Amino acid sequence: MKKSKLILDIAYDFDFVLIGIISSARDFTLAWYLNKFLDIELKKQDDINYQFIKNDNFFISNYIFESDYSIIRLLKNRATEFLNIKKPYLLPELKTYDYFVILNGEFAAYYKDFLLKLQQIPEINYTKQIDYEALPSKENLLI
Repeated sequence: MKKSKLILDIAYDFDFVLIGIISSARDFTLAWYLNKFLDIELKKQDDINYQFIKNDNFFISNYIFESDYSIIRLLKNRATEFLNIKKPYLLPELKTYDYFVILNGEFAAYYKDFLLKLQQIPEINYTKQIDYEALPSKENLLI
Protein backbone atom coordinates (compact mmCIF):
# COMPACT_ATOMS: atom_id res chain seq x y z
CA MET A 1 0.00 0.00 0.00
CA LYS A 2 1.35 3.41 -0.95
CA LYS A 3 1.82 5.87 1.92
CA SER A 4 1.46 9.60 1.62
CA LYS A 5 2.95 12.17 3.92
CA LEU A 6 1.23 15.46 4.68
CA ILE A 7 3.59 18.35 5.31
CA LEU A 8 2.15 21.53 6.75
CA ASP A 9 3.97 24.82 6.68
CA ILE A 10 2.23 26.83 9.38
CA ALA A 11 3.57 30.16 10.54
CA TYR A 12 2.80 30.73 14.21
CA ASP A 13 2.79 34.14 15.81
CA PHE A 14 5.46 34.25 18.50
CA ASP A 15 4.66 37.73 19.75
CA PHE A 16 5.80 37.65 23.37
CA VAL A 17 8.81 38.03 25.62
CA LEU A 18 10.17 34.91 27.31
CA ILE A 19 11.99 35.15 30.63
CA GLY A 20 13.75 32.20 32.24
CA ILE A 21 13.94 31.92 36.03
CA ILE A 22 16.18 29.79 38.21
CA SER A 23 14.62 29.30 41.62
CA SER A 24 14.26 26.47 44.09
CA ALA A 25 10.92 27.87 45.29
CA ARG A 26 7.73 25.92 44.79
CA ASP A 27 5.47 27.23 42.06
CA PHE A 28 2.81 28.65 44.40
CA THR A 29 5.50 30.39 46.48
CA LEU A 30 7.06 31.97 43.41
CA ALA A 31 3.62 33.07 42.18
CA TRP A 32 3.00 34.71 45.58
CA TYR A 33 6.29 36.62 45.35
CA LEU A 34 5.55 37.72 41.80
CA ASN A 35 2.14 38.97 42.93
CA LYS A 36 3.67 40.86 45.84
CA PHE A 37 6.63 42.46 44.03
CA LEU A 38 4.89 43.16 40.72
CA ASP A 39 1.48 44.13 42.12
CA ILE A 40 -0.34 41.59 39.96
CA GLU A 41 -2.69 38.68 40.67
CA LEU A 42 -1.35 35.48 39.18
CA LYS A 43 -3.96 32.76 39.65
CA LYS A 44 -3.48 29.03 39.44
CA GLN A 45 -5.10 27.51 36.37
CA ASP A 46 -5.52 23.89 35.38
CA ASP A 47 -2.23 22.27 34.48
CA ILE A 48 -1.53 22.32 30.75
CA ASN A 49 -1.60 18.84 29.20
CA TYR A 50 0.84 18.35 26.32
CA GLN A 51 -0.04 15.26 24.29
CA PHE A 52 2.21 13.86 21.60
CA ILE A 53 1.71 11.37 18.80
CA LYS A 54 3.24 8.31 20.51
CA ASN A 55 1.00 8.39 23.60
CA ASP A 56 3.53 10.58 25.40
CA ASN A 57 2.13 13.34 27.52
CA PHE A 58 3.01 15.60 30.40
CA PHE A 59 1.42 18.28 32.55
CA ILE A 60 2.92 21.70 33.24
CA SER A 61 1.96 23.92 36.19
CA ASN A 62 0.29 27.10 34.92
CA TYR A 63 -0.44 30.50 36.53
CA ILE A 64 -1.94 33.45 34.68
CA PHE A 65 -2.68 37.14 35.14
CA GLU A 66 -4.83 38.86 32.53
CA SER A 67 -5.59 42.55 32.15
CA ASP A 68 -7.45 44.26 29.32
CA TYR A 69 -4.40 44.44 27.08
CA SER A 70 -1.84 42.08 28.56
CA ILE A 71 -1.17 38.59 29.83
CA ILE A 72 1.51 37.32 32.18
CA ARG A 73 1.92 33.57 32.41
CA LEU A 74 4.14 31.64 34.84
CA LEU A 75 4.99 28.12 33.68
CA LYS A 76 7.04 25.50 35.45
CA ASN A 77 9.67 23.96 33.18
CA ARG A 78 9.66 20.47 34.71
CA ALA A 79 6.46 18.50 34.33
CA THR A 80 4.31 17.88 37.39
CA GLU A 81 3.14 14.56 35.89
CA PHE A 82 4.38 12.68 32.85
CA LEU A 83 3.82 9.42 31.00
CA ASN A 84 6.13 7.62 28.56
CA ILE A 85 8.40 10.59 28.03
CA LYS A 86 12.16 10.71 28.53
CA LYS A 87 12.53 14.47 28.91
CA PRO A 88 9.63 15.78 31.01
CA TYR A 89 10.43 19.47 30.39
CA LEU A 90 8.48 22.21 28.70
CA LEU A 91 11.72 23.32 27.00
CA PRO A 92 14.13 20.35 27.31
CA GLU A 93 17.00 22.31 25.78
CA LEU A 94 16.80 24.72 28.75
CA LYS A 95 16.77 22.28 31.68
CA THR A 96 18.70 24.66 33.92
CA TYR A 97 15.70 27.00 34.13
CA ASP A 98 13.03 26.08 36.65
CA TYR A 99 10.32 28.47 35.44
CA PHE A 100 9.40 30.62 32.47
CA VAL A 101 7.42 33.84 32.40
CA ILE A 102 5.67 34.77 29.18
CA LEU A 103 4.80 38.44 28.73
CA ASN A 104 2.19 39.33 26.09
CA GLY A 105 0.74 42.68 25.12
CA GLU A 106 1.66 45.86 27.01
CA PHE A 107 3.79 44.01 29.56
CA ALA A 108 6.15 42.85 26.80
CA ALA A 109 7.12 46.46 26.07
CA TYR A 110 8.32 46.89 29.67
CA TYR A 111 10.20 43.61 30.02
CA LYS A 112 13.43 45.33 31.17
CA ASP A 113 11.62 46.85 34.16
CA PHE A 114 10.02 43.47 34.74
CA LEU A 115 13.48 41.81 34.83
CA LEU A 116 14.76 44.38 37.33
CA LYS A 117 11.82 43.71 39.65
CA LEU A 118 12.32 39.94 39.35
CA GLN A 119 15.94 40.34 40.46
CA GLN A 120 14.72 41.91 43.72
CA ILE A 121 12.75 38.82 44.70
CA PRO A 122 14.76 36.88 47.31
CA GLU A 123 13.52 33.47 46.12
CA ILE A 124 14.88 34.00 42.59
CA ASN A 125 18.52 33.10 41.97
CA TYR A 126 18.77 34.17 38.33
CA THR A 127 16.65 35.63 35.52
CA LYS A 128 17.31 36.15 31.85
CA GLN A 129 15.41 37.09 28.74
CA ILE A 130 15.53 34.14 26.39
CA ASP A 131 15.62 34.29 22.61
CA TYR A 132 13.18 31.52 21.76
CA GLU A 133 13.54 31.78 17.96
CA ALA A 134 16.28 29.13 17.77
CA LEU A 135 14.74 26.72 20.28
CA PRO A 136 13.68 23.37 18.76
CA SER A 137 10.70 23.03 21.13
CA LYS A 138 9.46 26.64 20.97
CA GLU A 139 6.04 25.38 19.82
CA ASN A 140 5.49 24.18 23.40
CA LEU A 141 5.16 27.85 24.36
CA LEU A 142 2.09 28.33 22.18
CA ILE A 143 -0.79 27.94 24.58
